[in-house]
Amino acid sequence: MNQPVNFLIRQMQRSDIEGIATPFALLNKSRDQYETFWKEHSDGKRVTFVALVHERVVGYTNLLWQSDYPPFQERGIAEINNMHVLDAFQKRGIGTALIREAERIALAHGKDEIGIGFGLTADYGTAQRLYPKLNYFPDGLGAFPTLWGDVLYLIKKLK
Repeated sequence: MNQPVNFLIRQMQRSDIEGIATPFALLNKSRDQYETFWKEHSDGKRVTFVALVHERVVGYTNLLWQSDYPPFQERGIAEINNMHVLDAFQKRGIGTALIREAERIALAHGKDEIGIGFGLTADYGTAQRLYPKLNYFPDGLGAFPTLWGDVLYLIKKLK
């Protein structure tokens, strides 16, 4: 078990772009992606959250008001999307805290359900174990094919 760590969860600021892009470059993600997060966060299309340890970004996620997943779109379900926590900071409550903050904001915006998805390959193993523990359950529609592989989508009732 990893040692506890003090961390802060807050909404993304413009100055976080570099703080996210540098440590998460290992995931083959470009700075442009984080620039898009900031623009869409500023435009109200998403809420991007960062997790900080000693002012260093160690994790992030997004709350999409308009999911790309058609069944969520049809039902107006907001989606927690693209969550990552640096390996050295996993299993310390950071992922759970990011999800809880997204749930809190979704509920404050009148959402009674929220969705989340994960890939079905082993590199999503942490997510595959975490989300059911947080009361997310499959939407019952099976795996959804994407350009990056099949994704299983889950839903949680907030009310």
